[in-house]
Amino acid sequence: MLKVTNKAAAILKAAKTAEGASADAGIRIHQAPLPDGSRERGIGIAVTVKEQPEINDQVLEQDGLRVFLESALIEPLDERTLDVQEADQGMELVFR
Repeated sequence: MLKVTNKAAAILKAAKTAEGASADAGIRIHQAPLPDGSRERGIGIAVTVKEQPEINDQVLEQDGLRVFLESALIEPLDERTLDVQEADQGMELVFR
């Protein structure tokens, strides 16, 4: 099952608040096209604020953060951890 670090949960909760989402809203992790359209380098992943999960999403709750994981990503992200790291443009989300 996907895990979320405390740091990542704090950043995602702040993003949810900045979007003006309700207290029950969550963060949806779903597939997205890679920038160059190539699937050879891996899976493109996007994170968005959503009020409710989609029909087949797996719903997780960690550190008071609801996470809606697209069904197609359940297996690829199994046993992974969503974390944050320093980047040139600030903090970025990473899967470990």
